[in-house]
Amino acid sequence: MKKSICFLLLSLPLFTLWFCTSSSTGREKENSDPGHSGVVKAGYKNVAVLELFTSQGCSSCPAADRLLGTYTTKENVIALSYHVDYWDRLGWKDPFSSAAFTERQNNYASLNKSDVYTPQIIINGQTEMVGSNDSKIAATVKKVLEQEPNADISIKTVKPENGQVSINFVAAGNTDNSVLNIALVQKKATTEIKGGENGGVTLTNYNIVRKFKTFNRINNGDNTESIDMPADSDQKNMCVIVFLQHRRSNNISAADQKPL
Repeated sequence: MKKSICFLLLSLPLFTLWFCTSSSTGREKENSDPGHSGVVKAGYKNVAVLELFTSQGCSSCPAADRLLGTYTTKENVIALSYHVDYWDRLGWKDPFSSAAFTERQNNYASLNKSDVYTPQIIINGQTEMVGSNDSKIAATVKKVLEQEPNADISIKTVKPENGQVSINFVAAGNTDNSVLNIALVQKKATTEIKGGENGGVTLTNYNIVRKFKTFNRINNGDNTESIDMPADSDQKNMCVIVFLQHRRSNNISAADQKPL
């Protein structure tokens, strides 16, 4: 239990404004290898995917939320904020919380043999740490970006229509044994908290996951998939994030993002 930074810990059995840009991964898409060789040609860079598990009801979380916000503008870094629901019974129901995001955190804990707490950040599906640990996060991101990628994914177009967003993208390199995750995120939200540990405080959250969908099949080359759009969403404040994740290890091998 990480007593110094969190107030809630679960025991488990084994088991933003306008921060997203189409060029945020800084890669030269024309150099992709369309085969299954697992080799991606020169010009691609690895991407660090930061998944923060947080809650508006947790007094330790605002520092982590602010830190995640600084990563939304960094090249070759993709940030996601999942609001879990296990704080909702403690005085404030987070309007962005979801049991599905708690389940995602639990699955990580089962595979990585880690605790479940907030704020917790997981980088590229492998390394977990306290979400406000600036120096450790920076060092881990640096290490990830120094690695050679073996896959790539590039969003070509996003098209909001009839309550859904259609995403056309290209996958390259080693996509075997990987799933495709699509997250529709709200780039920024400011909320007046009226109860719980943060009662009376106004909080700002970044790259909040509003919808999340996993596809068990992905093809090398051109792909098109869709995800539902929240009824209350402002398209100008939304972004699509796609990333490849290994079925067994949870390692994230490639990612891209594009605003609506």
